[in-house]
Amino acid sequence: LIQSNPGAARLYSVLSEHIDGNCGAVVADQQFLADQLSVTTRSIRNWVSFLEENNCLVKIPIAGKICAYALDPAEVWKGYNT
Repeated sequence: LIQSNPGAARLYSVLSEHIDGNCGAVVADQQFLADQLSVTTRSIRNWVSFLEENNCLVKIPIAGKICAYALDPAEVWKGYNT
């Protein structure tokens, strides 16, 4: 992921660090994520699309521009299967 799309990897890292253990997701709008990473909302949209296409992330619309971002559990725990 880091080699193929470093920006998406940064977003994935931020989401994984802030995931809510109770629901397994991060709820945020794209502007908040863009501000956290000092990028545009267009970059966030592109990275979210990349992560969705590569089955690393599921985006769940909540209200307006607010979405829940859930990470694929198989990807999250992949490193722990060794």
